[in-house]
Amino acid sequence: MAQIGELLGLAPFGFAPVTSSSPMNNQSAGSNRPFFCDTVDLGDLYAAIHVVVLPPSPQASLSPGNTPNGSSKNPYNGHDGTNGHAQDVNGRPSTPTQLDKFLLNLISAGVDEPRLSDFDISLFTLIFPKCEGYAVRSNLLEHRLQDCPIPIARIDDRLIARKFHGIFWARELTAAGPSANLSLLAEHAAGVVQWCDVSSALSIQELQQRLINITQELHHRLHNVPCLLPDPPIEEKTVALVRGRPNLMTGGPVYAAAKALGLKLVIIDEAGHWLEANTIENRKLRKAFLRTDMTEDEGLADRIVQSIKRYGTPVDGIFTLSDNFFVTVAKVAEELGLPCGPVSAFETAVDKYKSRMLQDSPGHTARVTSVEELDILLSAPTDGSQPFFTPTFPMIVKPTKGWSSECVSKVTKLSDLTTAVKKATTRHGSAAVIEPFYDGPEIDVNFVLLDGEILFYEIADEPPCEGDATDATVNDTFSPVALTLPSALPADEQEIVKDTLHKILLDLGFHTGIYHLEARMVNSKYEYRSISPGIIDLVPRDNLPLSKNPECKLIEINARPPGYRVSVPSRHTYGIDYFAVRMLAALGDKDRLRAISVPFSHYSEVDDGTPGAGAQYWSRLVYIPVPRDGVLKWGFKQHESEHNGYEIISPSEDLKLRRPDLAGHIVLAVDYYEHGEWVSTFTDGARTYLGHVLVKSTVSRQEAIEVGNAVLKAYEVDIDIEGESDFDLLSD
Repeated sequence: MAQIGELLGLAPFGFAPVTSSSPMNNQSAGSNRPFFCDTVDLGDLYAAIHVVVLPPSPQASLSPGNTPNGSSKNPYNGHDGTNGHAQDVNGRPSTPTQLDKFLLNLISAGVDEPRLSDFDISLFTLIFPKCEGYAVRSNLLEHRLQDCPIPIARIDDRLIARKFHGIFWARELTAAGPSANLSLLAEHAAGVVQWCDVSSALSIQELQQRLINITQELHHRLHNVPCLLPDPPIEEKTVALVRGRPNLMTGGPVYAAAKALGLKLVIIDEAGHWLEANTIENRKLRKAFLRTDMTEDEGLADRIVQSIKRYGTPVDGIFTLSDNFFVTVAKVAEELGLPCGPVSAFETAVDKYKSRMLQDSPGHTARVTSVEELDILLSAPTDGSQPFFTPTFPMIVKPTKGWSSECVSKVTKLSDLTTAVKKATTRHGSAAVIEPFYDGPEIDVNFVLLDGEILFYEIADEPPCEGDATDATVNDTFSPVALTLPSALPADEQEIVKDTLHKILLDLGFHTGIYHLEARMVNSKYEYRSISPGIIDLVPRDNLPLSKNPECKLIEINARPPGYRVSVPSRHTYGIDYFAVRMLAALGDKDRLRAISVPFSHYSEVDDGTPGAGAQYWSRLVYIPVPRDGVLKWGFKQHESEHNGYEIISPSEDLKLRRPDLAGHIVLAVDYYEHGEWVSTFTDGARTYLGHVLVKSTVSRQEAIEVGNAVLKAYEVDIDIEGESDFDLLSD
């Protein structure tokens, strides 16, 4: 089998093309490198050109791109005194070749140092839309190529959101072979991907397979998502966010999405919010900050309306990611005539008693504002009849207004009801809802709707937590431990989930946006059971319930994207940016909303051993709980630094260094706290987490769970109850 290296020094036309196309090979005079191009089709929306650049031929070892000792002096970095043009061996400028012009084109477009290897094969791919129009978002390639299994050196996104791009797939430019017009094609490309170099020891067949794999990946990620939309033009719009997020970590995905969409983001929040200061950094994140009294009273909606009117610039949409402001923002949108769901729908969604009653039978659920009201509710009527509300244990007690499983209790006996109600009513000044505990697999379900139509939906599995145990007490929490995507529920039960929850959303009046719902599958044919040592997952039940059909029971409705950390798996696993969806829905930008709500297309079935429709892999989100109260101490590694030769590193980075076998599976790891901060095991009646880690597997769901468990076990931190750290001692 011929090796690529064996071909170096041969006449370039002796190099066999890797596909059936007719590449025009070119031994570049200036760069002295053989290269060839391969045109491929990526479906109805895109075409692509692969550019394969081989190392310099042996007889050109002293060419301008090489020095006698073999080190690189790349003529395309603009540091050789020739304004980027190639030189001959005597230092005289030579006529730039197509390859020279191609690389110079990348530099002029802002690609940072598109270096070519002196010894390996360099691979580029030019991406071309098959139409012209207005760009959907600025970073489409970067977004859709996240976690690509083929290593990428750099991505050059050429599109600017909202701008018209006269990019066209001109076949006449490739009639004589794309090599003949390589520089011109690069200029017209919507984006350029430089893949990591591959060894010149590859055979021609192996190189061909590499290009086939690249083509397949690009097809799965791009063929169904347009980067350009035809007329009408996409107008510049301003969207207002009520409550600007507590910090950059939680708000970063929101601000990044607004920038990618070409939106002006206005923040409405209290005086003193970190985004209020008119700094250079803050101006990169938002267009303006509207200082507003955010006291949650009857006048809040009017104050927000007045802030917007005083701003003086038209606001085209308004949204919030904070549950306690949903109703207020809906009222503001209604007052200003901006796109939004009905106020009544949000009033039901934010009240867990009202939303529970959507599926309740009389007498099964109750709402109380105090322990005294609970006592009255449970007292027998004077006429001797049964009370209207009769507890049937186990039951769930939770605040009617709340989030993150705060103050949620499982009650298995009457004597614990008082404790649970007291805990729930002290949170957010809320009443408590008492409802049946539905036994069955818990799921998170996300819908993207446009005028009631489902553009995308997904189901993720939540493994059992403390409160799910049969012997759980009123003090055990329902704080999540992990999340696994895609769901392992059988296809027919997933359809029940979709139909049931979709109907609830429509009946409430919700029609456009992203909705995060939590539910349980009662009478499921699947249950959580140990499938191997330490591994618990959903598997078929041994004894199916007779004469009982599976039912989807709603837990709660969140008329927003899932929280910051729970949105991460969806963005990486399916390629859906929920924060971008939320803003486009708030603006009524239906064309772009439809365009960005298309998942990957790696797989089309859910029961053939692959992750499921739209998922690029199985993923597992692992929550890292605080082990005990105290001062958090990060780890150290020996390093040349100002701290006596040691560098302090976060637990996530420490984990990757210690366990490279796990690091290859880690998609994203986030630490919530800094070295030296005080941490508590519980916050507002829910578990406190040190961070989260998203892991992936392209092999199996079980492997994803195994890796997630291994990450949880290997994540190491010290909690110092005395408050003195090793870092303090080293610094003395």
